[in-house]
Amino acid sequence: MDEAMSFAVVDFETTGILPSYHHRVVEIGVTHVEDDGTISYRWETLINPERDLGPQSIHGIRAADILDAPVFSDVAAEFAELLDGRVFAAHNASFDLRFLQAEFERAGYWLDGGTPSVCTMALGANFGLGASASLAYACSIYRIAHGLAHSAGADSHAAAQLLSAYRTTSATWPGWDDYWAATAHAGRSYAYPKGSRTGFALKRRPDGVSVQQSFLERISTDAVRESVDGAEAQYLALLDRCLLDGHISAHEGAQLAEVANELALTRVRIDELHAAYYRSLDERAWADGILTDQERAELAAVASLLQVDAASLESTPNDTTVHERFALEIGDMIVLTGEMTRDRSGWEAELRERGYTPHPSVTKKVKLVVAADPDSLSGKAKKARDYGIPIVNEDGLRALLDA
Repeated sequence: MDEAMSFAVVDFETTGILPSYHHRVVEIGVTHVEDDGTISYRWETLINPERDLGPQSIHGIRAADILDAPVFSDVAAEFAELLDGRVFAAHNASFDLRFLQAEFERAGYWLDGGTPSVCTMALGANFGLGASASLAYACSIYRIAHGLAHSAGADSHAAAQLLSAYRTTSATWPGWDDYWAATAHAGRSYAYPKGSRTGFALKRRPDGVSVQQSFLERISTDAVRESVDGAEAQYLALLDRCLLDGHISAHEGAQLAEVANELALTRVRIDELHAAYYRSLDERAWADGILTDQERAELAAVASLLQVDAASLESTPNDTTVHERFALEIGDMIVLTGEMTRDRSGWEAELRERGYTPHPSVTKKVKLVVAADPDSLSGKAKKARDYGIPIVNEDGLRALLDA
């Protein structure tokens, strides 16, 4: 056999480890490696899994990052083209192949089982690494720069360099030419499903700390009709709920902008309402005659989110539209969702001790939903948004409990 060798080295970041448990792909990285070890192409994109993101502490992807990302079916045809005629390779290939099969099937593509593949983890047994060495360890031994671990693009690129090192190392070893040639033939002979590209834009993981565009940019500067009766009170009530945890999520920002435009509140009037809202917070903070460091930090965070000049807003009475503050009451039902920093059983025990009712599902009677990530796409979070139930993070829950 004398066929040119080319690889497509793939890495998936996922919401969990078992496709059979409805775990999904949240990021794909593909790196092309040619026969001489040259890396010829890199491709990566975030994927909207249409569910919660699972262990975010591991892969580091936020729900806000994937809201405008493609779903797998949007990129399935392009992804298949990147694999076609090449040997599928991955570090722990059996893991990635399970998700490859599951995602293609879910997108309506038939994928023949037994996809020919090369596993850089299993091959490590032949190169002094053992058969279960982590990618990070293997890269450290071969002096390969790994980049951001648990990023599909970086992991795929690192595994591609490791594979290239294996090829170079084994070039003079007896029997390995036959192994690589057979592998190349199997890869070139395997047919991936064909489809039509959708043209949906890829979404790469943001570099460093991404800055979310302010929702204020989406509010009209001109009124297109007369303001709705009670519009200011409605807007302030929504704003108050969105700021329960001192943060405005991407979903909440979009809702605020949509409501402001629907109520015919102009950007100028919104700025005035924000200034008045901040002033009322400032007055409450000063009510006991002391402004703590924590209160000062919270006020500064709200001023930044609302784009108000805190220094110019003195703590003086004002004629702002009065709105009822959100507060928890004994007996309220609270739903927890996502993998939180504190064990969920601990939160549930504390809620019961304080007289609240942890509830397993979202109904219209639920008062509050607490999510590890307020932009979560979990079924519970989606239903909460449909019902208009506030969603806060753990810090927001703590603040409400301690209020």
